[in-house]
Amino acid sequence: MLPDYEIKKAPSIGKQIDAVIFFVWMLLLIQFCLFLLFQQGEEVEGIRFRLIANSNTIEDQQVKNDVKHHIEPILLNYENDPQKTYNDLEQAIEKLSSSLNTNITITKGLASFPPKVWKEGITSQVMTESIVISIGNARGDNWWCALFPKVCYKEEVKEEKPKFWVWEWLKKKFST
Repeated sequence: MLPDYEIKKAPSIGKQIDAVIFFVWMLLLIQFCLFLLFQQGEEVEGIRFRLIANSNTIEDQQVKNDVKHHIEPILLNYENDPQKTYNDLEQAIEKLSSSLNTNITITKGLASFPPKVWKEGITSQVMTESIVISIGNARGDNWWCALFPKVCYKEEVKEEKPKFWVWEWLKKKFST
């Protein structure tokens, strides 16, 4: 006669799937918490510069780019002599305004800058010391930069969205 053995059933597939889904959710929650924990504040110190186009039409964006290229060499001197550079900017803007036959204004002071994603994290929207040049109604896209260091003059880099390592791992695991 054989001894009595208890027969155990294997866990159902549904419970295994639930456990995997719970595990993935926990990993995502941990990554999100780490993302919030290591979120950066200000990415650079110093004054910011903003150039706002009249509108988003092709012509107005071209005017914005023309103004940008015209004043970039002046901005290179900002760190050495801020007051002289600002005076030079004012004079350049006056000349551009008359030559382009459009209203271009320059202001210096506190201005609101939107949140921005950088390699190191995300900056929050802040009021910061700024030089703002507005073309016409200033309702178009803008070009902006921080002048210390001179990130305005680096090649424009395509902005990447933040990646979550769990999601990337899952995509890699199931794509093969």
